[in-house]
Amino acid sequence: MRLCVSADSQNKGIGSKLLAHIEEQVKNMGYSSVSLDVFSENPYALKLYEKNGYEKRGHADWRKGRFFLMEKTL
Repeated sequence: MRLCVSADSQNKGIGSKLLAHIEEQVKNMGYSSVSLDVFSENPYALKLYEKNGYEKRGHADWRKGRFFLMEKTL
């Protein structure tokens, strides 16, 4: 799954609202954390996830480059 917000709609809290909705659904399914990966060269996504409580847990080097593995306890 990918999380994308149109450039015209960025910096309006939409990404944070989407994350909160996803986290609530995941929590209702009985999970206690959310894990995701984010391209290391995407500062906007990194800022969004860190602002919303996600922490870097490691990294993976894939075909497109380095991705940070991030996690948030719900």
